[in-house]
Amino acid sequence: MPSGRKKRIMIACVTFETVKVTDPVEYYEINKVHIIHYLKEGAAKSGTYAAFYDRVVDIIDGYRRGIEVVEHNERVSDFGVMLRTVLAIIQGEKAEDPDCEIYVNVSSGTPEYAAASAIASMMEEDTVPFSVGVKEYTVSDDMIEKLYYMEGKPVGLAKATYEPRALPTYVIEMPPEYLVRGLRILAERSAAKLPTSSRFMVAALKEAGLWPRDTERSDVPASKVRQTEAVYYQRDFTYKWLTLGWIKRDPYGRKYIISALGQNAIETFYVDRGLCSSR
Repeated sequence: MPSGRKKRIMIACVTFETVKVTDPVEYYEINKVHIIHYLKEGAAKSGTYAAFYDRVVDIIDGYRRGIEVVEHNERVSDFGVMLRTVLAIIQGEKAEDPDCEIYVNVSSGTPEYAAASAIASMMEEDTVPFSVGVKEYTVSDDMIEKLYYMEGKPVGLAKATYEPRALPTYVIEMPPEYLVRGLRILAERSAAKLPTSSRFMVAALKEAGLWPRDTERSDVPASKVRQTEAVYYQRDFTYKWLTLGWIKRDPYGRKYIISALGQNAIETFYVDRGLCSSR
C-alpha cells in the first residue's frame, strides 16, 4: 500500500458470483476483503458454494498485491444475521483504524445480504455502499429457454419456494420535508444563477409556503424585519443543512453549494408530492 494512503476495505457476499466481487477489488484498489458466505457444518469443501468462494479467493490472490482476505461463514439467507455481521465488520474496522475507507458491495450474494448491507452502510458514517452492473452474462440468449423454461413456460432459476418470512423492521426517519424542499429551492436558484442570499431565499420560501415563522409585522421597519428573517433563515435552514452535510461553503466565494449528500436528498425525497406545511 502506498505510503500515506488510507487503508481500503471491502465487504462482499459470495454465493454464485465471481467478477461481481473481484472486479471492484481492482477498481477501488482494495487492501482487505471481508467475504461472507455459508457452508453448512459438515458440508463438502468441494461443493458448489465452496467452489465459488475458492474461485473468488484465487482471483484476488492473482492480483499479487498482498490483499488480505477474511472469511465469514454465516447464514447468508438470514437478514438479521447479515445485518449483525456487516455492522460488526464495519465497526470493528473503524475501531482498529478510524481513517480507513470501507466499501460495501450490495450487488453480490443473497437478497437478504443485499438489503442488510445497504441498511448497515447507511447506519455507519463514512461507509460507501456500491452496486455493480453486469456488462455481459455467461448465459447467451439462446440458452435462456433451455435453462429457465420448463415445458415451454418461463420458470426462472427457482422451481419452488419456502413460505415467506417477514424481515425485522428498523425505523430510519425521513428527513424533514421543509428542509428538503427548501434545499431544492436553493439548488434551483443556484442553477438558474439567481440570488441566493437570505433576503431572496426567504422570499422564495415564503412563496412556496415553507417559511416556518410569522415575521411580517407592520409596526416594525422593513430593514429590521429583514435582519430578523436573515437570522431565522440561518437558524432554521442554513445551519441544519450544514449539520446534515447537505451544503458546504464555496471556497471561491461567500455562497453555499449543494453537496453530493444534498443532491441525493433532493433527488430522492418528496419529489412527486404537493407542497407541505413548514413543520
